[in-house]
Amino acid sequence: MKVLHVVHTHPRLGSTGGTELYVEALAEARGDAVFTRDHGRGLRHEGNLWIAGAPRGADFRGSWSAPAVSAALDHVIAAERPRLVHVHHLAHLDLRPPPAPFILTLHDYHLACARGQLVDRHSRLCEGPSPERCADCIAAQLRTPSRLARLSPLIHSLGMAGMARKALHAGAPSELMKQEVEARNAAGREVLASAARILSPSAALARRVEGLGLAKGLHVQDLPLVGPVGHIPRKPGPTRFLFVGSLLPTKGVVQLLHAFARLGEGELHIWGPKVPYFGESTYVDAALRLADRTPRATYRGVFGRDRRTEVYGEADVLVVPSTWPENSPLVAREAVAAGLRIVATDHGGVGEIDPEARLVPPDDVDALAEALRAELKTPARREPRDFRMDEHLAQLSVHYAACG
Repeated sequence: MKVLHVVHTHPRLGSTGGTELYVEALAEARGDAVFTRDHGRGLRHEGNLWIAGAPRGADFRGSWSAPAVSAALDHVIAAERPRLVHVHHLAHLDLRPPPAPFILTLHDYHLACARGQLVDRHSRLCEGPSPERCADCIAAQLRTPSRLARLSPLIHSLGMAGMARKALHAGAPSELMKQEVEARNAAGREVLASAARILSPSAALARRVEGLGLAKGLHVQDLPLVGPVGHIPRKPGPTRFLFVGSLLPTKGVVQLLHAFARLGEGELHIWGPKVPYFGESTYVDAALRLADRTPRATYRGVFGRDRRTEVYGEADVLVVPSTWPENSPLVAREAVAAGLRIVATDHGGVGEIDPEARLVPPDDVDALAEALRAELKTPARREPRDFRMDEHLAQLSVHYAACG
């Protein structure tokens, strides 16, 4: 069956997120085409990849409504003539159902949340989308006129981003702001309602989506590895803890550093891109300063796909201290495939990937420190387990046949 995959960005455009890596690997394994977007000009076709170039949106509506991108997708569907479209992520694209039968995989909460993680601007779990809550959460985006948005690089370079954001969040949201965010929420609900089938990589995400009344009848479908991770013998030395992820507040790297500092032994290796949080690097800078002054903790930078085996082979324990409920993180699957043990926060889908993971309450530094300390006494490696792409393809074919 011919399938066209739709995703918000792609590794060939420099992205290294788990969703993008999965879509790239899936499309290559099946021989499918992929549609994505960048901020260039026009529609380009490079091998199996279609890239719709479109300028960045000038305001909040432009962050989710992109008619030019939808027009490009219409053109690609007409050219490729897929029997089914597989939508993976619509950030930076257009919150509109494609004009063809489609199946949807929920990699996070983007269709219901402009932040994607169903957490508020203070990184606390959200009760669920509503015009009032959402407008208050993203008030700075809603209040930023296009002329001010163009000055964003200057504001950040002057160190005034935090002050500007605080000022833009002041005061109750207006009715117009509520209407704007409700228009986005309604568009996301339409995509959910129009899908022939909705897949969730974790039962945890499926339960939350259904519990919030956003959709029903989700099918839990786990994900494969996107590339091989070898299992190499452990090198002698202290217990080595590993963090792999973007340096964002919801990833919990600061909480991990505070917890690790209490151990007095072991090593902590931190890998991941320095991603600005809503355009501001304050959190990244603070995390790196904390890592620099934490004994035996080291920020290692970003590693390429060809170094997976080496990076995981250096470690004993992967730590996933996220304060938001991770869906089905690729790093957890890679760690299990390398034979590592896992410490993670007790929400989201990590425990489904590794039922033996040591789970702690989110945002609880004391509990995290105790879990890390317990791992100092645990045998070094476990039997590796694979997440096979061929098995995943067979499972997907059943979903595709039911919808195409």
